[in-house]
Amino acid sequence: DAVDQIRLLERQVAESKANLNNIVTLLQYCESDSSKVIHAAIHALFRVFSPMLSRGELQKPKKTTTATLALEEQDKKKMTVALWLRDNYIQYLQRTCEILNMPEAGLQIPALKILMDLLKLESSHLTLLSGGHHFANDLYYRIVYALLNCINMSQHLLSEFVEKYFGLNDDLRFYFLKNTATIINAALGTQTRKDVKGPQSKKQKTNNRTPPEKLLLLLENSFAIMETLKTMPTAAKELDEFWTGHPDPNGTKKDYTGDNFGFSDSEQDESVEDLTKDTTSKRPIKVHPLLRLHNHQRVFSDCWIAILKLPFTTMIYKKTLLIVHKRIIPHLPRPTVLMDFLTDSYNSGGAISLLALKGLFVLITEHNLDYPDFFKKLYKLFDRNLMHAKYRARFFSQVDIFLSSPLLPAQLVAAFIKRMARLGLSSPPASIVIIIPFIYNLLKRHPTCMQMIHTKAVSEKNDLYNHTEEDPMKCNALQSSLWEIKTLQTHFAPNVSTLARIFNEQFVKPSYNLEDFLDHTYATMFQNEIIKKRKSEAPMAVEAPKGLFVVDDTTEAAAQDGDQERGVVPGWESWEF
Repeated sequence: DAVDQIRLLERQVAESKANLNNIVTLLQYCESDSSKVIHAAIHALFRVFSPMLSRGELQKPKKTTTATLALEEQDKKKMTVALWLRDNYIQYLQRTCEILNMPEAGLQIPALKILMDLLKLESSHLTLLSGGHHFANDLYYRIVYALLNCINMSQHLLSEFVEKYFGLNDDLRFYFLKNTATIINAALGTQTRKDVKGPQSKKQKTNNRTPPEKLLLLLENSFAIMETLKTMPTAAKELDEFWTGHPDPNGTKKDYTGDNFGFSDSEQDESVEDLTKDTTSKRPIKVHPLLRLHNHQRVFSDCWIAILKLPFTTMIYKKTLLIVHKRIIPHLPRPTVLMDFLTDSYNSGGAISLLALKGLFVLITEHNLDYPDFFKKLYKLFDRNLMHAKYRARFFSQVDIFLSSPLLPAQLVAAFIKRMARLGLSSPPASIVIIIPFIYNLLKRHPTCMQMIHTKAVSEKNDLYNHTEEDPMKCNALQSSLWEIKTLQTHFAPNVSTLARIFNEQFVKPSYNLEDFLDHTYATMFQNEIIKKRKSEAPMAVEAPKGLFVVDDTTEAAAQDGDQERGVVPGWESWEF
């Protein structure tokens, strides 16, 4: 009955403006406890407000002036109706944004679609009024705010927003990054821009003490969306998908000098000025900010910097370090802004240090970051915990790159070789099968370290190597020997002992491909032993049984004799009771 009533109210509004009061009733239906009623009400109001939005009937009237005071009574009534309609439209937007926070995905996704369609309609109307491209960021800010503060962020809602809107359209991605940075900075009390808009904007400006649970919610939702951003434009020509229409559909550059598009004057001059000059004027031609790659990179940087200011959980901390070198650093205008973040992560120790290694190395090799103690800190990461770490394979593949240069000092390389050999004595077999090929490759790459093999084998008591020394250049590794490898040749695991005997032969074999050894675990080693073809059956001290409950003739005869001694009637098992 309620759904039928909603359809009737909608039809009456469409027939005559005298029934505009039905909008209030439809808004009340949006507060219903029934999902079907809410679904019908928000779609009915969408069909009511969409034509009004296209006709400009929901635009905020201009401020009262001397000219408007002299309007006739009829015009004043129209202005009053327009203000009333706009207030109801704002209430509808607020309620639809609240529906995004409801636990039912069947309401979240339709609400998101309605909001995005209204964004397109409002932007189109504003573009028509202004004569140039306009993005309705006031409405989009509400949407972004609702998504970032959504307690019930379902996977369906996340996928819908990312796959159909955020991941496809350059304008939606641009303003999402910009609005997210603004919202997070406002929550942290570090917001410096004067254009904070949207719901609770006044509260954000004055209240700098955001509850920790809200900061955690902002972190989880913002990272969940940013984590899905796997592609970013790398050239201006790739900026060609826009939800609200192309800013320059005819391909002709316009003079945007008079509009800052939400940026400060200094940002505008730096970011939108094109290098080409107008042939008819000495003034530089400025293209729209959405068509400048540098602007997209800057808001991307601002968004990530704002997220990194939030109090991280361990899980999100690790996930961020996993993607920083591939999805974040390549798209930053100044990648060195992550220098403090990565160095602090690298110095923290444990799994965090292992994950920060790749991003820090990218800054050192590609962006001229000066980190003099890099190899000293890397040497300290080699401990017993490393051999049991989850990211062990990722770490060794990166260390192989770090030690690939033939210009490294022999004493430094020898320290890493000796450190790994010593750790091999107390490591699980899955880790040792990585260490042995690694040492073999380093010895072939740095022939000066071969003397560690030819030195007479010693024991730990009279070894010159100082394993407690944190500086690899002072641990006397080059003056030591690899007696640990000799020990590993008698390891209980056949894979380890066979692999370690390679050092008894001449170094004429090519270097190992470490990728073939990085994924070894106890499970893979056990599986390899199961499927291995054997030349003969393994000798056993007792006769192998043919089955779990198989009884031979001798055992059966003995059992029958025992039954007769106890007075058991033969064949009693087949009796029916």
